[in-house]
Amino acid sequence: MPITKQPSDVDYINYLIAARCDVSCVKVADCYSTLDLSISHDSFNRFLSRQSLTTEALWNEVERYVDRKTGWLVFDNTVLDKNHSKKIECTYFQWSGKHRKVVRGIGLITLIWTDGIVSFPIDYRIYDKDVDEKTKNDHFQEMALTAYKRGFNPSFIMFDSWYSGNENLKFINRLGWYFFTRVKKNWMVNPDALGNVQVSTISIPEDGLEVHLKKHGFIRVFHSYNRKGASRYWATNFIPLNGEDRLVLQSIFWTIENYHRAIKELCGVEKCQARKAEIQQNHINCSLRAYLRLEVNNLLNGVTPYNAQWQITKVGISEYIKDPKYALNFV
Repeated sequence: MPITKQPSDVDYINYLIAARCDVSCVKVADCYSTLDLSISHDSFNRFLSRQSLTTEALWNEVERYVDRKTGWLVFDNTVLDKNHSKKIECTYFQWSGKHRKVVRGIGLITLIWTDGIVSFPIDYRIYDKDVDEKTKNDHFQEMALTAYKRGFNPSFIMFDSWYSGNENLKFINRLGWYFFTRVKKNWMVNPDALGNVQVSTISIPEDGLEVHLKKHGFIRVFHSYNRKGASRYWATNFIPLNGEDRLVLQSIFWTIENYHRAIKELCGVEKCQARKAEIQQNHINCSLRAYLRLEVNNLLNGVTPYNAQWQITKVGISEYIKDPKYALNFV
Protein backbone atom coordinates (compact mmCIF):
# COMPACT_ATOMS: atom_id res chain seq x y z
CA MET A 1 0.00 0.00 0.00
CA PRO A 2 1.41 3.45 -0.95
CA ILE A 3 2.73 5.56 1.90
CA THR A 4 0.94 8.90 2.24
CA LYS A 5 3.16 11.88 3.04
CA GLN A 6 3.14 15.63 2.79
CA PRO A 7 5.61 17.12 0.30
CA SER A 8 8.60 19.14 1.47
CA ASP A 9 10.89 21.63 -0.22
CA VAL A 10 13.53 18.89 -0.52
CA ASP A 11 11.02 16.62 -2.35
CA TYR A 12 10.41 19.40 -4.87
CA ILE A 13 14.12 20.26 -5.17
CA ASN A 14 14.99 16.63 -5.95
CA TYR A 15 12.36 16.64 -8.68
CA LEU A 16 13.79 19.83 -10.21
CA ILE A 17 17.30 18.37 -10.33
CA ALA A 18 16.12 15.32 -12.29
CA ALA A 19 13.30 16.80 -14.40
CA ARG A 20 13.87 17.29 -18.12
CA CYS A 21 10.37 18.64 -18.79
CA ASP A 22 8.05 21.51 -18.07
CA VAL A 23 7.43 21.78 -14.35
CA SER A 24 3.98 21.11 -12.92
CA CYS A 25 2.43 19.76 -9.74
CA VAL A 26 0.78 16.99 -11.76
CA LYS A 27 4.13 15.79 -13.13
CA VAL A 28 5.99 15.88 -9.82
CA ALA A 29 3.16 13.95 -8.12
CA ASP A 30 3.16 11.43 -10.96
CA CYS A 31 6.91 10.85 -10.49
CA TYR A 32 6.55 10.22 -6.77
CA SER A 33 3.62 7.84 -7.34
CA THR A 34 6.00 5.38 -9.03
CA LEU A 35 7.91 5.13 -5.74
CA ASP A 36 4.89 3.85 -3.79
CA LEU A 37 4.52 7.30 -2.26
CA SER A 38 1.08 8.87 -2.27
CA ILE A 39 1.57 12.60 -2.77
CA SER A 40 -1.24 14.21 -4.72
CA HIS A 41 -0.70 17.08 -7.09
CA ASP A 42 -3.04 19.12 -4.87
CA SER A 43 -0.61 18.54 -2.00
CA PHE A 44 2.25 19.96 -4.03
CA ASN A 45 0.05 22.86 -5.11
CA ARG A 46 -0.87 23.65 -1.50
CA PHE A 47 2.77 23.35 -0.48
CA LEU A 48 3.95 25.82 -3.12
CA SER A 49 1.02 28.19 -2.46
CA ARG A 50 1.17 28.32 1.32
CA GLN A 51 4.86 28.03 2.13
CA SER A 52 7.02 31.12 2.35
CA LEU A 53 10.49 29.99 1.36
CA THR A 54 12.80 32.92 1.99
CA THR A 55 16.33 33.85 1.00
CA GLU A 56 17.39 32.66 4.46
CA ALA A 57 16.62 29.08 3.39
CA LEU A 58 19.25 29.45 0.66
CA TRP A 59 21.77 31.10 2.99
CA ASN A 60 21.35 28.41 5.67
CA GLU A 61 22.34 25.78 3.09
CA VAL A 62 25.18 27.63 1.35
CA GLU A 63 26.83 29.25 4.38
CA ARG A 64 29.14 26.33 5.19
CA TYR A 65 30.55 26.16 1.64
CA VAL A 66 31.75 29.75 1.20
CA ASP A 67 34.83 31.50 2.55
CA ARG A 68 33.66 34.95 3.56
CA LYS A 69 37.22 36.34 3.78
CA THR A 70 38.31 35.46 0.24
CA GLY A 71 36.86 35.10 -3.25
CA TRP A 72 34.77 37.48 -5.31
CA LEU A 73 31.15 38.59 -5.22
CA VAL A 74 29.35 38.99 -8.55
CA PHE A 75 25.99 40.73 -8.85
CA ASP A 76 23.63 40.66 -11.83
CA ASN A 77 20.05 40.11 -12.91
CA THR A 78 18.38 37.94 -15.50
CA VAL A 79 14.85 37.76 -16.91
CA LEU A 80 12.91 34.51 -16.49
CA ASP A 81 11.01 34.32 -19.77
CA LYS A 82 7.21 34.47 -19.38
CA ASN A 83 6.58 36.14 -22.72
CA HIS A 84 3.67 33.86 -23.62
CA SER A 85 2.02 33.85 -20.18
CA LYS A 86 0.26 37.17 -19.69
CA LYS A 87 -1.58 36.24 -16.49
CA ILE A 88 1.40 35.22 -14.35
CA GLU A 89 1.84 37.56 -11.39
CA CYS A 90 5.09 39.47 -10.65
CA THR A 91 5.95 39.71 -14.35
CA TYR A 92 7.01 42.96 -16.00
CA PHE A 93 8.25 44.05 -19.39
CA GLN A 94 12.04 44.05 -19.06
CA TRP A 95 15.08 44.05 -21.29
CA SER A 96 16.22 40.50 -22.09
CA GLY A 97 19.81 39.89 -23.14
CA LYS A 98 18.74 36.55 -24.60
CA HIS A 99 16.07 38.02 -26.89
CA ARG A 100 17.87 41.36 -27.31
CA LYS A 101 14.58 43.17 -26.77
CA VAL A 102 12.00 43.97 -24.08
CA VAL A 103 9.97 40.90 -23.08
CA ARG A 104 7.54 39.96 -20.33
CA GLY A 105 9.24 38.06 -17.54
CA ILE A 106 10.20 37.78 -13.89
CA GLY A 107 13.30 39.72 -12.87
CA LEU A 108 15.66 37.57 -10.81
CA ILE A 109 18.53 39.43 -9.14
CA THR A 110 21.32 37.27 -7.70
CA LEU A 111 24.52 37.76 -5.73
CA ILE A 112 26.97 34.89 -6.13
CA TRP A 113 30.22 34.07 -4.36
CA THR A 114 32.95 32.45 -6.41
CA ASP A 115 36.52 31.32 -5.85
CA GLY A 116 37.06 31.16 -9.61
CA ILE A 117 36.23 27.44 -9.75
CA VAL A 118 32.79 27.02 -8.18
CA SER A 119 30.03 29.63 -7.90
CA PHE A 120 27.41 29.65 -5.16
CA PRO A 121 24.32 31.88 -5.01
CA ILE A 122 24.35 33.48 -1.56
CA ASP A 123 21.41 35.85 -1.91
CA TYR A 124 18.72 36.81 -4.39
CA ARG A 125 15.72 39.07 -4.85
CA ILE A 126 12.70 39.00 -7.15
CA TYR A 127 12.04 42.33 -8.83
CA ASP A 128 8.39 43.14 -8.05
CA LYS A 129 8.13 46.93 -7.87
CA ASP A 130 4.34 47.03 -7.57
CA VAL A 131 4.54 45.01 -4.33
CA ASP A 132 7.64 46.34 -2.51
CA GLU A 133 8.26 49.57 -4.49
CA LYS A 134 11.97 48.74 -4.69
CA THR A 135 14.15 49.48 -7.70
CA LYS A 136 16.90 47.16 -8.86
CA ASN A 137 19.39 49.59 -7.32
CA ASP A 138 17.55 49.31 -3.99
CA HIS A 139 17.96 45.53 -4.18
CA PHE A 140 21.64 45.95 -5.06
CA GLN A 141 22.40 48.00 -1.96
CA GLU A 142 20.24 45.81 0.27
CA MET A 143 21.98 42.61 -0.82
CA ALA A 144 25.46 44.16 -0.59
CA LEU A 145 24.70 45.34 2.95
CA THR A 146 23.38 41.89 3.90
CA ALA A 147 26.61 40.30 2.64
CA TYR A 148 28.64 42.84 4.61
CA LYS A 149 26.70 42.07 7.81
CA ARG A 150 27.27 38.36 7.22
CA GLY A 151 31.00 39.00 7.32
CA PHE A 152 31.93 38.94 3.64
CA ASN A 153 35.12 40.77 2.72
CA PRO A 154 35.60 39.95 -0.98
CA SER A 155 38.64 40.78 -3.05
CA PHE A 156 36.22 42.63 -5.35
CA ILE A 157 32.49 42.96 -5.87
CA MET A 158 31.63 43.01 -9.58
CA PHE A 159 28.50 44.15 -11.39
CA ASP A 160 27.14 45.29 -14.75
CA SER A 161 26.79 48.84 -16.02
CA TRP A 162 23.15 48.99 -14.90
CA TYR A 163 24.40 49.20 -11.30
CA SER A 164 27.36 51.53 -11.89
CA GLY A 165 25.58 54.69 -10.82
CA ASN A 166 27.43 57.00 -8.46
CA GLU A 167 25.17 56.23 -5.50
CA ASN A 168 25.94 52.52 -5.75
CA LEU A 169 29.68 53.16 -6.13
CA LYS A 170 29.72 55.40 -3.06
CA PHE A 171 27.74 52.78 -1.16
CA ILE A 172 30.38 50.13 -1.94
CA ASN A 173 33.09 52.57 -0.88
CA ARG A 174 31.36 53.00 2.49
CA LEU A 175 31.46 49.24 2.98
CA GLY A 176 35.23 49.38 2.45
CA TRP A 177 35.14 47.11 -0.60
CA TYR A 178 36.80 47.32 -4.00
CA PHE A 179 34.46 47.29 -6.99
CA PHE A 180 35.03 46.29 -10.61
CA THR A 181 32.19 47.22 -12.93
CA ARG A 182 31.28 47.65 -16.53
CA VAL A 183 30.34 51.21 -17.45
CA LYS A 184 28.49 52.71 -20.39
CA LYS A 185 30.39 54.45 -23.15
CA ASN A 186 28.78 57.80 -22.30
CA TRP A 187 30.03 57.69 -18.69
CA MET A 188 31.46 61.13 -17.88
CA VAL A 189 34.99 61.30 -16.42
CA ASN A 190 37.74 63.91 -16.12
CA PRO A 191 41.07 62.50 -17.38
CA ASP A 192 43.22 65.66 -17.36
CA ALA A 193 41.62 68.24 -15.02
CA LEU A 194 40.27 70.06 -18.07
CA GLY A 195 36.67 68.95 -17.77
CA ASN A 196 34.37 65.93 -18.02
CA VAL A 197 34.22 63.97 -21.26
CA GLN A 198 32.66 60.67 -22.28
CA VAL A 199 34.86 57.70 -21.45
CA SER A 200 34.58 56.50 -25.06
CA THR A 201 36.36 59.63 -26.32
CA ILE A 202 39.60 59.20 -24.38
CA SER A 203 42.61 57.03 -25.19
CA ILE A 204 42.95 54.30 -22.58
CA PRO A 205 46.20 52.29 -22.46
CA GLU A 206 46.31 48.53 -21.78
CA ASP A 207 47.04 49.07 -18.09
CA GLY A 208 44.15 51.48 -17.71
CA LEU A 209 43.95 55.18 -17.00
CA GLU A 210 43.42 57.01 -13.72
CA VAL A 211 40.62 59.56 -14.05
CA HIS A 212 38.38 61.59 -11.78
CA LEU A 213 34.70 60.76 -11.49
CA LYS A 214 32.52 63.71 -10.54
CA LYS A 215 31.19 63.61 -6.96
CA HIS A 216 33.11 60.41 -6.36
CA GLY A 217 36.87 60.68 -6.62
CA PHE A 218 39.68 59.04 -8.54
CA ILE A 219 39.09 55.68 -10.21
CA ARG A 220 40.82 53.63 -12.91
CA VAL A 221 39.13 52.88 -16.23
CA PHE A 222 39.90 50.18 -18.79
CA HIS A 223 38.93 49.44 -22.35
CA SER A 224 38.37 46.05 -24.00
CA TYR A 225 36.57 44.50 -26.97
CA ASN A 226 33.92 41.80 -27.05
CA ARG A 227 33.90 38.91 -29.53
CA LYS A 228 32.16 41.03 -32.13
CA GLY A 229 34.72 43.79 -31.84
CA ALA A 230 32.51 46.22 -29.91
CA SER A 231 34.10 48.35 -27.20
CA ARG A 232 33.53 47.70 -23.52
CA TYR A 233 34.54 49.96 -20.67
CA TRP A 234 35.33 49.03 -17.07
CA ALA A 235 36.04 50.94 -13.89
CA THR A 236 37.47 50.18 -10.44
CA ASN A 237 38.25 52.05 -7.24
CA PHE A 238 41.41 49.93 -6.85
CA ILE A 239 43.83 52.31 -8.54
CA PRO A 240 46.86 49.92 -8.74
CA LEU A 241 44.90 47.41 -10.88
CA ASN A 242 46.85 46.59 -14.07
CA GLY A 243 45.83 45.19 -17.43
CA GLU A 244 46.71 41.58 -16.59
CA ASP A 245 44.64 41.64 -13.39
CA ARG A 246 41.79 43.27 -15.29
CA LEU A 247 41.63 40.28 -17.64
CA VAL A 248 41.38 37.94 -14.65
CA LEU A 249 38.53 39.97 -13.18
CA GLN A 250 36.71 40.05 -16.49
CA SER A 251 36.88 36.26 -16.68
CA ILE A 252 35.52 35.94 -13.15
CA PHE A 253 32.80 38.48 -13.88
CA TRP A 254 31.32 36.27 -16.61
CA THR A 255 30.87 33.33 -14.22
CA ILE A 256 27.46 34.69 -13.33
CA GLU A 257 26.38 34.21 -16.94
CA ASN A 258 27.29 30.53 -16.63
CA TYR A 259 25.21 30.44 -13.45
CA HIS A 260 22.21 32.01 -15.21
CA ARG A 261 22.45 29.51 -18.04
CA ALA A 262 22.70 26.57 -15.62
CA ILE A 263 19.69 27.48 -13.47
CA LYS A 264 17.60 27.78 -16.65
CA GLU A 265 18.89 24.67 -18.44
CA LEU A 266 19.41 22.35 -15.46
CA CYS A 267 17.10 23.52 -12.68
CA GLY A 268 13.95 24.64 -14.52
CA VAL A 269 13.93 28.08 -12.93
CA GLU A 270 11.78 29.58 -15.71
CA LYS A 271 9.68 26.48 -16.53
CA CYS A 272 6.98 26.97 -13.91
CA GLN A 273 3.77 28.32 -15.48
CA ALA A 274 1.72 28.78 -12.29
CA ARG A 275 -0.08 32.13 -12.13
CA LYS A 276 0.26 32.92 -8.43
CA ALA A 277 3.25 34.97 -7.31
CA GLU A 278 3.67 32.80 -4.19
CA ILE A 279 4.11 29.66 -6.28
CA GLN A 280 6.56 31.37 -8.63
CA GLN A 281 8.60 32.70 -5.70
CA ASN A 282 8.77 29.32 -3.94
CA HIS A 283 9.61 27.59 -7.23
CA ILE A 284 12.50 30.02 -7.84
CA ASN A 285 13.78 29.45 -4.30
CA CYS A 286 13.82 25.68 -4.83
CA SER A 287 15.45 26.04 -8.27
CA LEU A 288 18.38 28.01 -6.85
CA ARG A 289 18.80 25.47 -4.08
CA ALA A 290 18.72 22.70 -6.69
CA TYR A 291 21.62 24.42 -8.46
CA LEU A 292 23.41 24.72 -5.12
CA ARG A 293 23.30 20.94 -4.69
CA LEU A 294 24.76 20.39 -8.16
CA GLU A 295 27.55 22.91 -7.54
CA VAL A 296 28.38 21.49 -4.10
CA ASN A 297 28.75 18.11 -5.79
CA ASN A 298 31.12 19.81 -8.22
CA LEU A 299 33.13 21.18 -5.28
CA LEU A 300 33.32 17.85 -3.44
CA ASN A 301 33.58 15.38 -6.34
CA GLY A 302 34.78 17.39 -9.33
CA VAL A 303 31.64 16.63 -11.39
CA THR A 304 30.20 19.65 -13.21
CA PRO A 305 26.45 20.32 -12.89
CA TYR A 306 25.96 19.38 -16.56
CA ASN A 307 27.77 16.06 -16.16
CA ALA A 308 25.93 15.36 -12.91
CA GLN A 309 22.56 15.77 -14.56
CA TRP A 310 23.67 13.67 -17.53
CA GLN A 311 24.31 10.81 -15.11
CA ILE A 312 20.66 11.06 -14.03
CA THR A 313 19.36 11.27 -17.59
CA LYS A 314 21.58 8.41 -18.73
CA VAL A 315 19.91 6.01 -16.28
CA GLY A 316 16.47 6.76 -17.73
CA ILE A 317 17.69 6.40 -21.32
CA SER A 318 19.47 3.12 -20.54
CA GLU A 319 16.34 1.70 -18.88
CA TYR A 320 14.29 2.54 -21.95
CA ILE A 321 16.84 1.09 -24.38
CA LYS A 322 16.79 -2.11 -22.35
CA ASP A 323 13.02 -2.39 -22.74
CA PRO A 324 11.74 -0.05 -25.49
CA LYS A 325 7.98 0.29 -25.08
CA TYR A 326 7.32 2.01 -28.40
CA ALA A 327 9.24 -0.22 -30.81
CA LEU A 328 7.73 -1.27 -34.14
CA ASN A 329 7.49 -5.06 -34.12
CA PHE A 330 7.00 -6.28 -37.65
CA VAL A 331 5.98 -9.89 -38.15
